Parts: sequence; structure tokens; C-alpha cells
Amino acid sequence: MALARVERVEIIARDSIKNELLIELQEAGVLELEEISPELNLNPGHRPPLSYEPLLFRLRQTINYLSSWKKTGLGEKWLKPRPVINRQEREAILNLDWDNLLKPIEQTEADYREISSEIKALERERELLLPWQSLDVPLAFLHSTETMEILLARLPRSHLNELMDLEKEEPLWIYEIGLDKRNAFLLLLIWRPALKEIEEKLKPLNLSFFFLPEPILKKARPQDTLKDIIFRLESLIKEKKEALAFLEKKSQEFSSLLPQLTTALDVFENEQQRLNAHNYFGHTEKTIFLQGWIESANLARLKQKLAPFAENLVLFHRPPLEGEEPPVVLKNPAVIEPFQLITSLYGLPRPGTIDPTLALAPFFFLYVGLCVSEAGYGLLVTLLSLFFISRIKPRGSALLFSRLMLALGLSTIILGTLVGGWFGFPIRKLLLLDPLTQPVSFLLLALALGFVQVWFGTLLKVIDSWRREKNLNRFLAQTGWLILLPSIVLYGLKKIEIFGFSSLLGAFLIVFFSSPKKNPLVRFLGGLYSLYDISKYLGDVLSYSRLLALGLSTSVIAMVVNTLSGTALKIPVLGWIAAPVVFLGGHLFNLAISFLGGFVHSMRLQFVEFFTKFYEAGGKPLKPFSFQGKYVDFV
Repeated sequence: MALARVERVEIIARDSIKNELLIELQEAGVLELEEISPELNLNPGHRPPLSYEPLLFRLRQTINYLSSWKKTGLGEKWLKPRPVINRQEREAILNLDWDNLLKPIEQTEADYREISSEIKALERERELLLPWQSLDVPLAFLHSTETMEILLARLPRSHLNELMDLEKEEPLWIYEIGLDKRNAFLLLLIWRPALKEIEEKLKPLNLSFFFLPEPILKKARPQDTLKDIIFRLESLIKEKKEALAFLEKKSQEFSSLLPQLTTALDVFENEQQRLNAHNYFGHTEKTIFLQGWIESANLARLKQKLAPFAENLVLFHRPPLEGEEPPVVLKNPAVIEPFQLITSLYGLPRPGTIDPTLALAPFFFLYVGLCVSEAGYGLLVTLLSLFFISRIKPRGSALLFSRLMLALGLSTIILGTLVGGWFGFPIRKLLLLDPLTQPVSFLLLALALGFVQVWFGTLLKVIDSWRREKNLNRFLAQTGWLILLPSIVLYGLKKIEIFGFSSLLGAFLIVFFSSPKKNPLVRFLGGLYSLYDISKYLGDVLSYSRLLALGLSTSVIAMVVNTLSGTALKIPVLGWIAAPVVFLGGHLFNLAISFLGGFVHSMRLQFVEFFTKFYEAGGKPLKPFSFQGKYVDFV
């Protein structure tokens, strides 16, 4: 349960090899670079290297555009292995003329967006004119005269009769152009001397005037009618859509370049990371200084990578000094390694403390299996995990998660066979405990596992506290809990006197050594109060009853799905179709929620009931300067 050893590395080299040095460090992928203090930079006027950010911006924009034209199936997206590129391929990509490659795509995108905007604008203009298209008069007629104001207006149909009445009283002439569900579209001729008076009387009617937009007027001729303008707009829209269709076809052809562009994006992003790493250098006129952290096991690899520069650099390494906060590397056996993801979700341990991964792994393995308790589901998860690992060949965290799901699938197969079934059908000969008929026994098993883990967490706290502090009083008080907890349980079960005496011994150690106060009375009262923590232990153990609830729910739902599919099978004709759908859909749904619930609740038991007994999070992970790829892997 120890953390991997981490050492401080310092490199002094000639300024002339800094680019080659960074390339080798990035390929080695073992050294985390650390910013230097300003006083170590004796040549702050050095020029930073050129940036790839403008090109990266263009690549991201182009990839986003072309991705909308590339139809990628689910199988290709999730099941296709990622390409792997080497150093020679990276250099070839860097030497390509990306400006000329991207320009035609960018021009196509610009034209496509421009024409799309033009079509939308033309369609808005057409929609604006459609209600008025029945007005079959030239636009020249719509210009007001010295004596007559000519206006187009929209009026709610509910006020149409009121407007007609107003026409009988005022020098106003109305021509109805068209109607829709809510509005009437009108042509109004108003005698100009009475315009203001009529406008005042029109206000209560919610009448709104319509004026042809300036873009439409610029495109129109005096003799044109609104129908003529609409016809020309539709012809123009058709023409623009044909041009747009050509650009769409061209974009689809360009989308074949997506693999090349995504690979280039990863390559140039890593190149930019390397350029950014120049900021970690301390400079003098002719030398550079670099510092960072490395896992001790990787020192030999680093020295090997830097061997060609032996005459131009000096490498120093040392253990962390007191007061330094080195990054953390979890190091566990291969079978335990996938469970490091659970630890990482809570937070990495602080340097010098316990790595809880080895301690939590067997409990987490058991708990997920008990929560799901369906061997058939475990078999599916195991096969899917194996397929993903062998077919996709994931790396890093994705590989760890795949291996974790493989382990949990195996756990579910084993425990599902012993305390559950196969898709709702238990194998009675292999069944050691049936939670449906023996729920009390299952509950006692869950509580027993909880007690063991809570007690084990206390033991780890005692060991870690003594290792770090060597405080005898604290050690004795914590040892009191180790003695008291199992003694009470065993005395309650067996009524043997020795367990009663050991319970008293544990309580004595807690009462007289828990409080740091020197006053005997205060020390005694403080110790008595510490005994109240036994309620916390009881609450923690009772939390493990969720293992029973989740295990029962999975088995019950699986049996209900089988019952429903059996009922569906009795439906005439359609039964042979409905039954498989109900069976597959129901079990897939149960698999998803049971694994999600089992994972989350088992994780909660580690975080809340187990880690709080001994674990100190707060470490920062070691992040080596290395190649990182979203679309490709680097070798």
C-alpha cells in the first residue's frame, strides 16, 4: 500500500540543444516539468519560439465543419482502433503545406455559410411578402400623393367590422388583400387632410402598418407587383440552393480528409505543448536549467534517452526534501491496478500517507458482485470488456476502466452464481444463499462484511498514525477501539467472559488515553465522551445493509422481466415477437441500473464508511511531459 518513490530531477544543458532536449523528454514521457523561480532566470530577454496556435485554430475550425458532413456509424466511432503514428510520420505531417491544404476547405466553408445566410434572408423576405401577394398592382401605385396616403396594414380579424364602420364615417377607403386565421391584410387609402384624426381612431383597433423593407425596394422595379418580386425571390432562392448543393457535395468530398486533419491536430497540439515547455527553462546566455519530478523506476529510461547529449548536459536527481510536496504515483500489483480509479475519484493520497487501493480492492470487488448478484449480467459485462480491450486496445485511464469492468464482471459471475442466478433463473445446486428466501442471512452477511471493513480501516489508522507520529497515547486510544469493537460483538454472540474483559480493556484504553488534557478529571471526562463514537461505528456498519437492498432489487426485477416475457409469449401471433423484446429490453435495463447502482453504492461505502477512518487525500498526480492524443496514439 505504499506509494511509488518520486525523485527530484534537475538538468543543466547548453542552450544550443534545448529543442532536441525537449523532443527527447516528450518522447520519454516520464518527467513532469516544473516552473522555475524567477531568480533562476538570468536571461529573461530570450525570445519565445514561434507558436502553432493560429494553425491549430484553423485545424479545429475545419474539423468541426467537416465533421458535420462525415457520417460515422456507432461501430466506427467506438469500436475502431485508434491509429498509431511514429516519429517519422510526425515529422512528415509537420512538413506538409497545411496552408494550401486548408485554404480550399476554408473557402468552401465560407461560401457555404455565406450562401446559407443569403438563402435565409431571401426566405425571410419571401415570407414577409406572401400575405400581400394578392395585391396585383405595380409598386409605383403604392406611393402616396399630395392628397392621398396609401398604406398597407395588418389588422386583427376581430376588429375588422369596426374598421368597416369607420370607413362609412371617415374619408377612408379599404381594400381587403387577404385573410389568415388571425389577421386581415389590407390596402388603405386615406385622405391626407384627415390623416391624423383617422390615425387616432385606428389606434384602439391594434392596426399596424406594413412598409416594404429597403432590400426589397432596391431589388424591385416600379412596374413590378408583389407577386413579381416573390417570383424573383423564389428563382433566386432556387439558384442559391443549387450552389449550396454543389458546396455540400464538395464538403462531403473534403470530409474524406478528416482522419488526416485530426491526426495533424494531435501532432500540432503536442508540438505546441513542446513549444510551451520553453517557459519552464531558466536561461543564462549560453545554458538552460530545467527541473521536475520523476518516478524513481523511470530514471534509467530518462538517462538512456538523454545519453546522446551526455557531453552537453548534466543531470542531477535526489529524493524530496522536507517541506517539498512532490506529485503522487500509485503503484500496485497488476490485478489491483484497475481499482486505482476508485481512489483517484476520491482524491490521491498525500505524499507519505497510505495508498488505500490495495485495502479497498477486495471489498469493492465483493460489494459490486453482491449488489448486482446476477451471473448472466456479469458474463455480458466480462465479454464486452474483453472485446473492448482486445479490439479497441485502449490506453491510460480507458484501459484501467476496461480492466476494472472486467474484474467486476467476474465478481458478478461468481457471486451471482452463489447468491443470485442467471438472468433470473437461479442454479439451486450452486446457490449458497438465496436472498429472496433468506434475507436475514444475507443482511447478516452484509453487516459482517461492513464490520470487518470498518475495523480494518481503524487498524490502518493505528498503523499509519504510529508510523508517522510515534504518539503512544494516541496509539493506545486507537488500539482501544481495535479491541473494543470485536470484543463487544463476540461477547454479544458467545457470552464468553474473556470477551467481556477485553471489552472493558478496550474501553479503559479509550477513556484514559483519548484526551490530550493533563488534568486527570478533564482527561477522564473527555475519554468518556470519546466512547460516544461507538454510535458512529454502529451507523457505519448499518450502512452496509444497502448491499441487501440492491442485491434483492436486481434479483426481483430479473424475475419480473422473466414473468412478463412469459406472459407476453401467450399473446396470439405477436407473442413470439413481444416476448424476446420484453426479455432483452428488460434485462438490458436491469443490467444498466444494477451495475450503475452497485458501482455507485459500493464506491460510497469506500468513501464514507472506510476512507474516513484512516485516509488523507490531497495529493497531486504526476503529469509527465509526454505525447497526448485525442484521435491518435504516439509511439
